[in-house]
Amino acid sequence: MAVIFDLSSLRGKITSAYITLVISISVLGIIAVTDMLFLERQVTQGEIVSDLKDAVLEMRREEKNLFLYSDEDTLSRADGFAASSLEILHTNEATLRDIMIEADPLTMAASLGRYRDKLEQWRATPGNDRGTLQDELRTLGHTLYLSVESLSRQERRLLEAAVRESQWFLLISLLIIGLSIYIIGRQMNRVAVMPLKQLESSLMPIAEGRFDHLDTPSGDREFIAFTNAFNRMLKELEIRQKRMLQSEKLASLGILASGVAHELNNPLSNISTSCQLLMEEINEADPEQIHTWLKQIDSETERGKNIVRSLLDYGSQRNIHKQQHKLLDIINDTKVIINKMLRQHSTRLSINVPADLTIVVDKQRFQQLFINLIQNAIDASGTGIEVRISAMLCQRSGSLIPDGAEVAGNLKCIKDKEKKYVEILIKDNGPGIPAENLSKVFNPFYTTSEPGHGAGLGLYIVQEIVNEHGGCLAISSEAGKGTQIIVLLPGEEL
Repeated sequence: MAVIFDLSSLRGKITSAYITLVISISVLGIIAVTDMLFLERQVTQGEIVSDLKDAVLEMRREEKNLFLYSDEDTLSRADGFAASSLEILHTNEATLRDIMIEADPLTMAASLGRYRDKLEQWRATPGNDRGTLQDELRTLGHTLYLSVESLSRQERRLLEAAVRESQWFLLISLLIIGLSIYIIGRQMNRVAVMPLKQLESSLMPIAEGRFDHLDTPSGDREFIAFTNAFNRMLKELEIRQKRMLQSEKLASLGILASGVAHELNNPLSNISTSCQLLMEEINEADPEQIHTWLKQIDSETERGKNIVRSLLDYGSQRNIHKQQHKLLDIINDTKVIINKMLRQHSTRLSINVPADLTIVVDKQRFQQLFINLIQNAIDASGTGIEVRISAMLCQRSGSLIPDGAEVAGNLKCIKDKEKKYVEILIKDNGPGIPAENLSKVFNPFYTTSEPGHGAGLGLYIVQEIVNEHGGCLAISSEAGKGTQIIVLLPGEEL
């Protein structure tokens, strides 16, 4: 029982508030029942007074008929009503005594007794001698009527006062109950709802992946126990996450080593083979053959340099400097950089971007994005392809993302339908990517190009760049019909 009423716990506070409310309502209920019983008593008194008044009125009506007709039946009826009035007085003496102010039941009973005596005298007195009796009967009847009328008015006043008191009690009871509910509700909001809201706010960073220490929102034992247990869980999760990251780092290192070994093995083997042939045949081979071997060595060396460059981009940690730029300017500057590559591979680049469309990005990193995407298209398709770049500002994100597309990056940008986004579409007319390989294209060292063309890091690096800018990336392709890349970037200002 002591635990239930322990005000240092949420359970104790809620239980105490509930019991307080129950006691208040119970007390008001008892008072209400008492008031109803009082009203019932007043109504009963009213019925008694009404019966007495009706009997006296009937008695006086028969009295008037007696004066007119002087018959025995009228006399008997008048005496009967007088007797009924007398019986009501004797039966309800105590009740009537509480109402009467100007008289008392005994005095009225005595008057009714004299009235009945006068009726008996009327029966025994000859008609010519009844004048005095008639005046006495009329006076006694009038006095009785006035007494009954006064009693009726007093009873009505008492009943009206009881009804008013009951109405005021009902109003005050409703106000007390409403005020109690309001006070208890505010108390519950303070001790339960507000701490829960604070707890919800404290959990938001955790939902975003930040294992911050959870502060206790209340001094109640339940909240303290919950936050302590939750903080222990967070600590354990942090330890497990570090272990998992370490395992992932080791796994990534293994993948990186395997990829590097695989990618560098081919050019190194070709260089080694060419050098051996050159050393063996240098005295006998003609200059043209020697030139071919040297050219092959140079080509494979350049290939190795490209692989190393991609690896450096893959592993580099760069500071992002976002500024507002016109997207068309970024693309045109990128075109100047890769113009030689476009000519070598007979690649046509068409641009359909509004001149006033701006994005908030790191210009150098975004140029790298376009270079990688165009380079990927050339590596996968060879020469003679067309790459089309278009962009638009839209509100419904995902409008350009077809069904079945592979999506990577910050997925909020395809769920939030209210914000504005810049949609960039890079599309080529190359051979496309088979559906079974589409889910692998964002993995590091995965490539659909022929051996010797690409390190398999282009799309992975593009994905990282898009992530850095809070956007998302989607790719859709169909074998024989080309590939399209959709980049979605938030359209808000800095």
